[in-house]
Amino acid sequence: MNVNNKIQDTLYNRVRIEILKIIIEKNIGSNELLPSEGDIAKLCGVSKMTSKLAFNTLVEEKLIYRIPRRGSFLKDIDTNIIRSIIDMKNNSSNNGRTNFIALVIPSLDSYTSDIVRAIEKQAKNKSFNVVIKFSNDNSDIEQQVLLELSKMSEIKGVILFPSNSNVCGLELLNLKVKNYPIVIIDRIFKEIMFDSISHDHFQGAKDAVNYLIEKGHSEIGFISRGISNVTSREERYKGYIKVMMENNKLIKNEYIYFSEDNISEDELRQYLIKNKNITAVFCADDYIAANLYYAAMNLNINVPIGLSIIGFSDNNILNFLPIKVTTVRQPVEQLCTKAITILLNKIINIDAPTQLVKIKTEIIEGGSVAYIK
Repeated sequence: MNVNNKIQDTLYNRVRIEILKIIIEKNIGSNELLPSEGDIAKLCGVSKMTSKLAFNTLVEEKLIYRIPRRGSFLKDIDTNIIRSIIDMKNNSSNNGRTNFIALVIPSLDSYTSDIVRAIEKQAKNKSFNVVIKFSNDNSDIEQQVLLELSKMSEIKGVILFPSNSNVCGLELLNLKVKNYPIVIIDRIFKEIMFDSISHDHFQGAKDAVNYLIEKGHSEIGFISRGISNVTSREERYKGYIKVMMENNKLIKNEYIYFSEDNISEDELRQYLIKNKNITAVFCADDYIAANLYYAAMNLNINVPIGLSIIGFSDNNILNFLPIKVTTVRQPVEQLCTKAITILLNKIINIDAPTQLVKIKTEIIEGGSVAYIK
C-alpha cells in the first residue's frame, strides 16, 4: 500500500467515525434517515468521493442501508455496537495501549443482541473494550474477518459465535495451530478441540420432552431446521429421541420434520394436516414455535387444547404471540461470563488447558402446553 492510499484510508475512516458520532449525538433511530453524503462532506471538509467511501464502508459493515433516490438509513441495530466502534477509534488514537477483544457473530437478533450486551458488560469489568464484527452467517466472510482480526495488534483475542456450520474453516484452524486466544460460543467443533462454551442443548431438549410426557402427551412431534453440521440442533434432536425411547414412546417418522431453510407457516400447516393425531410438538427454536402457533390457529386448532407447543431459546419473538409459549431458556449472562473468563485467562496464559463448558438451560412455563389426563 502506498502513502497516498494510507492517507486516503485514514481520511474516509475518520469520516466514517464522524457519521457514527452523529448517529449517537442526534439519537438517530432504526430506519431513520441519515445526513446526505454532500452534507457530511461539507461538515467534515472532505470531497464527496471521500464521503461516499465512508458511507460505502458503513453499508459493507451492515450498519446502514441505502434506498435509491431517498438516501441512507440506519439499520435496526444495538447502538452499543456503534459506541464500541467509536470507543475503539478514540482509544487507539489516544494512546494505542487500550486492550481490545473482538466478538464475531452471524447477525443481530434478540439472542445475539443479548450476547453483545453481556459480553460488553463482562469485558468492561475486566478493562477490555469489545469490537463487534459480523459474518452474515457466511463461513467465507467469517474466515476473512478472523484473518483481519488476527493481524490487528490491538486485538488480544476473539470470541466467535460461528456461522451456521460446525465445520472448522482453514483460517480458524490456522489460529488454533498458532495458539491464538479464541473462544467458541454456542457451537462445538467435532474435528478439533477449541475452548468452547455452549448451552446444554441435549439436556435442555430432554427436559422439554420430559415436560410434555409428564403432562400426559405421547404423540409428540419434533420440528427443526437442518441439523447437519449444527451441533446445537443435532443435540436437541438427540435429546428428543433419547427421552422418547427412555419412556417407551413410539417415534414416528412422519412426526419428525426437518427443513434446510426457514420453515414457512404453510409448511407447518401441511405438517399438521398430515399428522392429525399429534397432541404436542417440541420445536427446536422459538421462530418455529411462533409459526406453528399461527399455523394451528389458521387450521382452527386451539393452542394448547388441540395442540401443545414448546419452543427453545426464550426468544423475544414469543412476546408478540397472543399467549405465552412455554420454552427452554438459554441463560446468556452465564454463557458470556464464562466466555470472557476463559478468553482472558488464555490471553494471560496461552498454554492454559482447553476447556469445554456447558451451561444449564431452564424451562420457562407458559400457557401453550395442556395437561392430558
